[in-house]
Amino acid sequence: MNWQPYRGTAPANMTIYSAAFPDVSDQWPMKDDVTREINAIDQALKANPDLEPPLREYEEGGLPVLIPQHHFSEQAFRHRPALAAWRARLVPGALALFVVQNPLEERLPEGTKMDSESRQWFIHANDAIGVRSRAKVLSMLVEKYIHNDSENNWVSLASGAAIPVLEALRNATLDGQKVFLSLVDKDPVALDWAETMAAQEGLTVGEQLTLLRRDLVHTLVRNEDLLLELGEHQAELVDALGIFEYFNDTDAVIFLQRALRLVKPGGAMVVSNMLTSSPQIDFVLRCIGWEPIFPRTLQQLQDIHIAAGVPVENVTVVVPKDGVYAVMEVKA
Repeated sequence: MNWQPYRGTAPANMTIYSAAFPDVSDQWPMKDDVTREINAIDQALKANPDLEPPLREYEEGGLPVLIPQHHFSEQAFRHRPALAAWRARLVPGALALFVVQNPLEERLPEGTKMDSESRQWFIHANDAIGVRSRAKVLSMLVEKYIHNDSENNWVSLASGAAIPVLEALRNATLDGQKVFLSLVDKDPVALDWAETMAAQEGLTVGEQLTLLRRDLVHTLVRNEDLLLELGEHQAELVDALGIFEYFNDTDAVIFLQRALRLVKPGGAMVVSNMLTSSPQIDFVLRCIGWEPIFPRTLQQLQDIHIAAGVPVENVTVVVPKDGVYAVMEVKA
């Protein structure tokens, strides 16, 4: 794998690389203007740490509405109706990421028409680029683990609509091998979307595709029900691309320990976590107001996997050039 040297600060014993990927933002107009606009908001929020993210309340009839808590949020959503609908109705659900991964779509998954100002942010915001680049890291890592014999098992934890998983499978160079995919998520709507998109790739439920509506906190962190259901050491690959940063440190350790028990010897688990050094972190957390997460430093991520019993030599970290996420390849 042709990773590049990592130029940032990392633990001395961490195996870490950087990577650059082409992105829709590269060729789309106004990238520099949008980047400057978002950076200015981010810097203003860094200078005002007391400013809070928007609140979400519900009108009669159950429709969610946003209540901005400062000028920057108010201006952001006033001029971007699709962004406001996305934040109010889709965040933090799995379908929120569908828009970020597919910013050229004409409508949001719940039907709102995309407007040009919103689209520019979905394309050029650094965190949106980061969501797409971590998917590309997964795609490159997949190539290493789904070439065993004639059949391979892949478990995706908190899969959502499974867009990065299905993209990775589509791009994989397979030589007649079958990949049996288990998608685990608590959101039935996201699983329905995943089933529809998987069918377009020729994967059908009951054959190469299994859908499991499960809450990972209750079935993997608080107890081992999911381990018993899926079976230990059955998967060449387990990914948890979008869930790790929702766990506090204690739960993250337990989650990593138990999820790794799903992996066959020689296989791997892939997880990602937003970095505290993510360039526009105040913009995404306090202007847009993504739900509370645990951004971490590279040292904190290493502390977690060591506490989970995973030695440093079993972990390789990739940080894409956008600097939003660290993607960990954890070998079983």
